[in-house]
Amino acid sequence: MEDSTKVQIYGIGQVKTPYGPVPALLLEDNRERVLVVIIGNFEASSIAAALQGFKFPAPNTHDFMMNVLKELNATIKRGEVYGLQENRFLAKLVLDVSGEEIEIEGRPSDVIALTVRAGVNIYVAEKVMKETSVKKSTLMKGTEKNENLE
Repeated sequence: MEDSTKVQIYGIGQVKTPYGPVPALLLEDNRERVLVVIIGNFEASSIAAALQGFKFPAPNTHDFMMNVLKELNATIKRGEVYGLQENRFLAKLVLDVSGEEIEIEGRPSDVIALTVRAGVNIYVAEKVMKETSVKKSTLMKGTEKNENLE
């Protein structure tokens, strides 16, 4: 986790694409840089539910995974977005299993959905933030323009 910055979820929004609007997760660091991560509808709903403390009547996939980890005495230590590959973010979940740190690759949306449920920190590699983040002020200006157009 060398040269990483802690981020928090700034929000979940919609991004216009040639295929229509898609959900995007916005991660912000303490320098007001925002990383926009395109995610699926299910993952967006799952993350939003976890942020609001909503419990589904039956566990969804992320809740089920948390139950599995609990039964195996595995604890989530943190989530990391550590790289880029072909315009795709690379992420991993860092677990503590019987005192041993284990890293498991996953989609950023799944890693983040689990870290939110575990109440642990999310980190993004500084290199990724430098290459792909936007300033919060720039993002907000773009939002204002879009609101005026619609």
